[in-house]
Order: sequence, then C-alpha cells, then structure tokens
Amino acid sequence: MSMSKKYFKMDFLFGRKMSPEEMLRKNQRALTKAMRDLDRERAKMEQQEKKIIADIKKMAKMGQMDAVKVMAKDLVRTRRYVKKFIMMRAQIQAVSLKITTLKSQNAMAQAMKGVTKAMMNMNKQLQLPQIQHIMQEFEKQTEIMNMKEEMMNDVIDDAMEGEDDEDE
Repeated sequence: MSMSKKYFKMDFLFGRKMSPEEMLRKNQRALTKAMRDLDRERAKMEQQEKKIIADIKKMAKMGQMDAVKVMAKDLVRTRRYVKKFIMMRAQIQAVSLKITTLKSQNAMAQAMKGVTKAMMNMNKQLQLPQIQHIMQEFEKQTEIMNMKEEMMNDVIDDAMEGEDDEDE
C-alpha cells in the first residue's frame, strides 16, 4: 500500500484540510441555500399575511372586533417578519458578493504570481554581460563589413574611372 493511499484513509477518518478555494465554494453553497430557505419562509409569511387579511375582513363583516384587533396585531407581526427576512437575505447576499470578490482577487493574485515567476525566469536567462558582449561584437563586425564595403566601392569607383580615362 502506497503512502498516499494511507494518507487518504487517514483523511477519511480525521478529515483533510480544505483548500481556501474549497472553503469559499462550500461557504458560497451554504449562503445560497440560506437565501433559498429565507425566500421560501418569506413566501410562506406572505401567504399567511393574505390569509390573515381575508380573515380580518370576514371577522369585520361578522362584527367580531376583538378578534379583528388580535388578527391585526398578527398581521403587523407577520409584516415585520417579512421585512426582517428581506433584510437578512440582503445581508447574506452582501456576504456572498464579498466571497465572490475574494475568489476573483485570489485568482488575480495567483495569475500575478505566475507572471512574476515567468518574469523571474526570463530575467535569470537574460545575462546582461553576455548580451553586451554580443552587441559589441555585432557592432565590431558591422563596422568591419562597412569598411570592406567602402573599400570595395572605392576600388570599383577607381576601376570605373580608369576605364573612363582609357575610353577618352
């Protein structure tokens, strides 16, 4: 049995440490589930609010004013809960947005880390003294070539002048 399989079995027993990305993903899922649950509860409360309003109207028609007062208090309480659910959902959504921002910042940091490593490798490969030597040698050889070209042009010009003199 290899060492990695042993660790895998131990991970199963004791739980392995999650990476930051896994933790963010897990928390994001939990927040999304919490928002869905809050939406579900808010919908139930809104249904209950409609039912209370209908009951209040029915009791008012029957003249049961004491019952109407109790139900009106329930209606106010229900509306307060609906408002609280909306506020809680907004707060959870804000946290979710912060987590998403953290994920993108982490991705950006990882990308910058990779670019930095690549730049370091390029800088290590770029050996300035060697490049300077190559450039000096290039300039020297270019100068020699220019001098030879100039000499060839002078020889050709002299030869052409000599022919022109003979032709005359």
